[in-house]
Amino acid sequence: MRIVRIITRLNIGGPAIQVVFLNREMQSRGYETLLLTGDCEPGEGEMDYLLDSSSPVRRIHHLSRSVSPLRNLRALGQVWRILREVRPDIVHTHTAMAGCVGRAAAILAGVPVIVHTYHGNSLRHYFSRISSHVFRNIERALALRTDVLCALSPQQVRELSDEMRIAPREKFRIVTLGLDLTPYLAIPAPGVGEVIRVGWFGRLVDVKNIRLFLETIEATKDSATRFEFHVVGDGPDRGYVESAVRRLSPRLIWHGWKQDITPILAACDLVVQTSKNEGTPVALIQGMAAGRPFISTPAGGVVDMTCGQRRDSTPGASWFDNAVLVPPDPQSFARVLDKFAQSPRSIRAMGQAARTFAADRYTERSLLASLDLIYRESLQRKLKHPAKALIPSIEPGRES
Repeated sequence: MRIVRIITRLNIGGPAIQVVFLNREMQSRGYETLLLTGDCEPGEGEMDYLLDSSSPVRRIHHLSRSVSPLRNLRALGQVWRILREVRPDIVHTHTAMAGCVGRAAAILAGVPVIVHTYHGNSLRHYFSRISSHVFRNIERALALRTDVLCALSPQQVRELSDEMRIAPREKFRIVTLGLDLTPYLAIPAPGVGEVIRVGWFGRLVDVKNIRLFLETIEATKDSATRFEFHVVGDGPDRGYVESAVRRLSPRLIWHGWKQDITPILAACDLVVQTSKNEGTPVALIQGMAAGRPFISTPAGGVVDMTCGQRRDSTPGASWFDNAVLVPPDPQSFARVLDKFAQSPRSIRAMGQAARTFAADRYTERSLLASLDLIYRESLQRKLKHPAKALIPSIEPGRES
């Protein structure tokens, strides 16, 4: 089976990690794969270091996240020519602009099966109301010619199908992220001493809402507990962090972008997420695997990353065995942090539940098995010969 995978660019974040992994591992299981990717824009951190010599990759230099009709059309032409040359059985697109350009090129090139993964939901909190309306209609048109739409969580399906009416539910499949969690599972449980250390990991962009985290730090300045806050990441909103460090040092430490976050994660007791919109944030998965509970806004797929709801009197907060969801308000975050400070043992208990949850749900094997099944079933519907006659079957939960 020949698969072309397309992503807008390999910038910092979960989509790049997943796409590079799939491009490599599907190949090792008998698939012929090719990855098409554009270039990161100035100021964006790149994850090209994930690629190795065994990963077939072609650069589409006109493919970028920006809406630029001339450049987007050139990218469409480049992708179309490659698809006509390679003649894949399947095109699988990831992220918004690659989903738009890649699916249009696949339709024009007559590719038998088209699959798209929504890693997040760019139809909210990214563009103006008018632009979002236009892009929503484009998504609906492309969905008509897409065989399978993959979402990372049930919440994403509810948003995209029920609320935005991109496509009927039967066209969606839930495919959870799969990661190599070995380095994080090896991190010891948090020690929780006199100082409670809180980590924030991610891109410094508006949708991640680093300003809410900085306001939370301000809201805890009169707390009787000693908190220490760590920010790991970089991006256009770095100015907010630089300014806050001057005011809040030494309580706030900014580490910049790190390829390996395990040492900083190991030093933290809790992980905080403040996003306006999310798919399934990799930082929270890694934090849970490390035995760190998280506090987050109930953004997108984050609501499906919790387990075992608890009763608690903290105003506005929903407590779970592994996490706490709070409204996007600094005082709400500060109250939850104070609650953890009053009962530091709960950090270890909730961290253990988080580690078990992550290890059971976000496995690489499950991701590969789910997509293998989607590919075979989709081709089986399109081709005269069953897809399972083309490639060996990989049953969910088993290696081939």
